Amino acid sequence: MVREEELFKLPEGYTDEMLKRDFDEVVLEIEAEGGPQPDPEGFERLWRKLIKEHENGGHQ
Repeated sequence: MVREEELFKLPEGYTDEMLKRDFDEVVLEIEAEGGPQPDPEGFERLWRKLIKEHENGGHQ
């Protein structure tokens, strides 16, 4: 089983500066595409997916 701390460790050689650069690139890409788009049906879609997964025995 993976410990929570392991999930947040940076891969070897991946610096904080690299992480910030990659994050900034993603933010710029999202803004270039018009920013975050509203998804009024997103919650319902996610809820249906979670219910289906639960009925099928959990996340597959």
